[in-house]
Amino acid sequence: MDRSWKRYRNPNLGYCVSYPSRWYRGSAFDGSGLFVETGKQNSSTPSGEIDIGPLNSDDASADARLKPAGLGEEALRQDLQENLQEHLDGLQKFARAERLEVIDQHSLAFQDSKALFAKSRYYDPLERTHWMEEVIFVRHKGELYRMELQCPPDQIKRFEAVFTYLVNSFEFDCK
Repeated sequence: MDRSWKRYRNPNLGYCVSYPSRWYRGSAFDGSGLFVETGKQNSSTPSGEIDIGPLNSDDASADARLKPAGLGEEALRQDLQENLQEHLDGLQKFARAERLEVIDQHSLAFQDSKALFAKSRYYDPLERTHWMEEVIFVRHKGELYRMELQCPPDQIKRFEAVFTYLVNSFEFDCK
């Protein structure tokens, strides 16, 4: 696992997260989030990528999903489930994911918020490669956050350790 980490703080939303210092960092979610990736520099796709941030609440579909912070337990679970399904549908549509299989899915507590974790694998026919994905959806104070790891199946143990460390370093209200 990487030994040197940098800290990212989002100036608008106030959350922060640590990421491996040797990984390339870029902007995601229209500047409200970040992605970090590592891998072959000349390759069209990295060997591992992690995205973290709030989903864009400015677009119409996100507005339709955005629910009040005071959702009941069952409504919150359903809300997170709908966001996961929308994400999986997007993988099939935009990432050309074939043979998509969810191999683990469960609710979890994330700091003081409810969250949904899912682990899946799929085949990308364009690049002729298999991918693993872990994704966490968290609703916090009305904002929906997504934390996502994508990597080849033979690299999942390596990147799961980084993803776990990164997720555990995440703070909603960073001082």
